[in-house]
Amino acid sequence: MGKCLATNPIDRCWRCDPNWANNRQKLADCVQGFGYKTTGGKGGPIYVVTDGSDTDLVNPKPGTLRHAVIQKGPLWITFGRSMIIKLTQELMVSSDKTIDARGANVRVAYGPGITLQYVNNVIIHGLHVHDIVPGAGGLIRDSVDHFGFRTRSDGDGISLYGATNVWIDHVSMSNCGDGIIDAIMGSTAVTISNAHITDHNEVIQN
Repeated sequence: MGKCLATNPIDRCWRCDPNWANNRQKLADCVQGFGYKTTGGKGGPIYVVTDGSDTDLVNPKPGTLRHAVIQKGPLWITFGRSMIIKLTQELMVSSDKTIDARGANVRVAYGPGITLQYVNNVIIHGLHVHDIVPGAGGLIRDSVDHFGFRTRSDGDGISLYGATNVWIDHVSMSNCGDGIIDAIMGSTAVTISNAHITDHNEVIQN
């Protein structure tokens, strides 16, 4: 095996290890910038998403991304295969989560986007987020213990609303109904790195 050619300091932190897939949580040690304290789901179990459907917003089906992101405590979420996830309504992510799409082609597309509202310590890595549209709202579960009524979502690709310690890395995003990434309402300690963003006028709003 030849010398590792990764020059990006974040990539060099984990990609040069040929066995990185056996130590996925090493990624949490690689964050830089304002969100440098973000650890996401480090220390928690691995949750493998195997089902790309999104049919029940109040009682999400085990194996789906929506079921994964509402679980209690730290969780490192990976994907068992490539998939396109067409969300029925916005995806409400709880604290201490990593969404790690390395090793699969995972697209959140053709539906509403991802929302981090008043949560802390979230990593999103390697997702393709595109062709996001507003959601009509309705009853949506945001944790194991709570669901509530959500009004219409704006069509942001990733929305940070009062969120802290967030790292968004190696995402590919395009053509969202509103902002590509919204970081508003006092969202702090946020790092956005190595992003590929195209086909949009309002890329980052804060």
